[in-house]
Amino acid sequence: MTTRLAELNERVGELRRLIAAPPPDDADAVRELYCELVDRYRDDSDALAILRPIGDEIRRLEVAGDLPSTLVARSDRRKRT
Repeated sequence: MTTRLAELNERVGELRRLIAAPPPDDADAVRELYCELVDRYRDDSDALAILRPIGDEIRRLEVAGDLPSTLVARSDRRKRT
């Protein structure tokens, strides 16, 4: 397993643990970590294929009221040429 894939799997595990038990004092934690991962792997279609269903799950849980609905504003991190 490549280092990048191992790191992704570890972070996805962390995200799934947050989804299962979001910290009561940090309503943005789940969405923040998800957005961080999408930003990090934005140019990796295989990684995004793993992350997209998790994003769908997060949205379903937000709509159901099981996760706080938050908006995380992130700056554009792509280098401008």
